[in-house]
Amino acid sequence: MLKRFRGQFHALGQIGSDYCNQQRFWPLSGEGKPLWEFKEHDHRLYCFRKITGLTTKTISVVLFGGWIKDKRGKTEEEKQKVRTAISIYKEFSQEYPGFEG
Repeated sequence: MLKRFRGQFHALGQIGSDYCNQQRFWPLSGEGKPLWEFKEHDHRLYCFRKITGLTTKTISVVLFGGWIKDKRGKTEEEKQKVRTAISIYKEFSQEYPGFEG
């Protein structure tokens, strides 16, 4: 799986907080906020990104889950995976209160 996402992780590390690729890395909307989604074909990774340096555009990223999406478009399973990632994010935010957005 690292090979699938290596290019995105590298770009994120090089570009920092300005990195947003509408095909492969973007913020979720609706109930998925404040999470972001990495996408590589049918593989998805949900994460939270926090800008940690204003002048250097440095960011920290915490991954909260991933899955392999079926080709049928938006499904209840996808919504459940987002809800699970949000739940993990909330637990993380309680454990590390200074890290949330």
